[in-house]
Amino acid sequence: MTLYATDLDGTLLRSDMTVSDESAATLNRLIQSGVKFTFATARSFSSAAPLLKKLELSCPAVTFNGVFVIDPVTGEHIIENIFSRDALLIAQEYFVSYELAPLVYSYIDGRERVSYLKSKHDKVKSYVDMRKGDKRLRPVDSYEELFQGRMFYFTLLNPETDYAELSEVFSRENGFSSNSMHDTYDPSVIWFEIFSRNASKASAVLQILELTKCDKLVCFGDNKNDISMVQAADTGVAVANACEELKAQADVVIGSNDEGAVAEYIRQREEPSEDIDRFSHALSAAMTRIRGMHGSVGTQNEKLIHAVLKNYYAPYSDEQEIKIGKYFADAVSENGIFEIQTRSLHRLREKLADFTAAARVTVVYPVESETRTVYMRSDTGEMVKETPFRRSYPKAKIFRELYSVREYLANERVSIILARLKVEKRVYFEGEELPDLRNRRVRQKLPIEKIPLALLEEIRLENANDYRERYLPRTLPEEFTKKEFCAACRESTLSLRLEVLRAAGVIKQTGKNGRSFLYSLV
Repeated sequence: MTLYATDLDGTLLRSDMTVSDESAATLNRLIQSGVKFTFATARSFSSAAPLLKKLELSCPAVTFNGVFVIDPVTGEHIIENIFSRDALLIAQEYFVSYELAPLVYSYIDGRERVSYLKSKHDKVKSYVDMRKGDKRLRPVDSYEELFQGRMFYFTLLNPETDYAELSEVFSRENGFSSNSMHDTYDPSVIWFEIFSRNASKASAVLQILELTKCDKLVCFGDNKNDISMVQAADTGVAVANACEELKAQADVVIGSNDEGAVAEYIRQREEPSEDIDRFSHALSAAMTRIRGMHGSVGTQNEKLIHAVLKNYYAPYSDEQEIKIGKYFADAVSENGIFEIQTRSLHRLREKLADFTAAARVTVVYPVESETRTVYMRSDTGEMVKETPFRRSYPKAKIFRELYSVREYLANERVSIILARLKVEKRVYFEGEELPDLRNRRVRQKLPIEKIPLALLEEIRLENANDYRERYLPRTLPEEFTKKEFCAACRESTLSLRLEVLRAAGVIKQTGKNGRSFLYSLV
């Protein structure tokens, strides 16, 4: 069973800090059917609970970035990951020595309180002003009062101290974990959050995974403090509005928080749909046809993947292999021409000239995003060994392929679908020893069958906005060089992403700065 764990602000919650009625209805229906769903937030329970009133939550949840695993109904602590005594002494001494103004989260007389120095109210004003009427707020006159109670979390807002120094003081070696990130709703505010080294969203959701007896973890996030749980998940998911650092670590990028993308992603995987049935039928039909033509082992290279996708997008035989100009199209329907390209996209360039003159063209390019290898004996068909599924999202290859047909990226008559597939690679061999697939000559001699088990996601690139939402980093200045662009994407300066966005009409070249070209958004 799968456990789905989502961040709140910027991920499940919309920009107005609410869950839409549609998302709530979908999630409640899934929860009632037995789906395990929870949240992992930097918020406290008292801050998160009012925002989630529409949801019928039952799984343990995560608050304070993993400090507490709680009952989502009562807020009762199930697991606590709090500071050691030595860590608390280091923190207090540092705050006092440099006269800093932390928000101090603690339990005093059994009540959760957020204490701050009255004399340094200006340092925490943005926090206090947003929480007027919050009964946890506790202004104090001295550091002695500030550090009362059972402390479990500290926050510095827009710290003037050097971040390298803060990271060194609040290091794992000293007993801490920390996050530095911009506020989701007010990017001018930077939060430096400090908690126990035993606490993280990753460790907490893994604790919930054990409590719920689930065997698979899917995590959703948008900001830097979600990176640990996205990395720990079997499938890490970034929303479209996520920071580039998180997207770089995610296996999947979905729609934005304002589109209800989290609920829709879970629904597509937990509720049977016509698309799933259609893909299953396409696979069955393709395997029957190809194996009938080539025998039981039959499909070298990409033939089965090609046949399945052709059956999926144009299931009727009279729509397939239609001559358009000098070339045959894989399929033609009321939606235009479909061309399945399992090899390099540049091979389509001449075809597209004829096809676009006749109709709208959709190019489907398969991307093997989850793969496993199964070793089979050629004589008996017996399975000898199977590897676990491995995840990959080869961005460099995708940009290289898109760049190869760059003259068509801004063409209104051309759409591209990147079909993310779950693929089983069956390797048929003779003898007692497993073949070494790292050896190219060995691979070339073996019958290898690739079976697309599922269509995980369709990434549709139909216009400039699709490219902008999917591939444009959100931290660019008004004008930038390619080096600055690649730094924002956390990619090599050899990356073709910029040229793809340029060809799609998202960015343009505006001049030069020394020897470097300057670019800006269109």
